[in-house]
Amino acid sequence: MNPNRSRIPSALLAALLLAFSAVSVRAGSEDTNRFGANLLFTGLTYHPGGGDHTDAYPRKLDDGAYWVLLLGGELDLDWYAYHFSNTPMAVLVRGSASLNKDCSDVWAGFLHLGPHFNLALGERFAFRIGIGPTLVWRQNWNGRVANYTGDTFYGKTLTNDAFQSRLIWYGGNMELEWKVKRNVSLIFSNIPGWPHIITSSIGARYSF
Repeated sequence: MNPNRSRIPSALLAALLLAFSAVSVRAGSEDTNRFGANLLFTGLTYHPGGGDHTDAYPRKLDDGAYWVLLLGGELDLDWYAYHFSNTPMAVLVRGSASLNKDCSDVWAGFLHLGPHFNLALGERFAFRIGIGPTLVWRQNWNGRVANYTGDTFYGKTLTNDAFQSRLIWYGGNMELEWKVKRNVSLIFSNIPGWPHIITSSIGARYSF
C-alpha cells in the first residue's frame, strides 16, 4: 500500500475544515444582533397521562387535569456566539430562570444553561431549539398536597425538606419568533418534557 494515498483523505479533510472555519464562521458582525432577552408568561401545561393528584389542581381545565394553567414568568438571556456566513443559522448560549405557581399552586421554577441553535425563516420569523443542564425545583408537595405519596417526576421517596428538585442534563426548549419591529418580537415557547409535562409560554423578545 502506498502510504501517501492513506494521507490524502486526512489532509484534504483538514484543509476543508480550515477553509470552512476561515470563511464560514464568524463571531457576530456589525449587522447582526449579539444579544437577546425573552420575557415570557408561563403558561399552559399538558400532562400526557393526566394529573397525578387531580383534586389538588385549582386551575385544571378538565377533570383529568390533562390541561392546567400555571401562573408565572420566565426570563431568558441569549448571547449569539457564532453566526454562519451566507446561511440563516447561528449558535447562541442561553441562560434561563423561571418562577411560577405550579399545578397545585405552590412555588416552582427552573434554572437552565446551554447552547441553542437559531434558524432564521425569512426576515420576520426564526426557530430556535436548545438543550443543556436544567435544575427543576418546587416547594415540597409533602405536607402541602393532601394524600401525596410521590409522583412520576420527583420520585416516590417522601421527605420533609422545604423543596423538591431534580437535575436534568438534557433539558431544553423549542421556540418560534415573529419579529414585529427590528428589535422587538413575539415569542411562543414550548418545553417538551415528555412523558411528564409539556409547558407552553408566550411573551416578547428584545434583540440588541
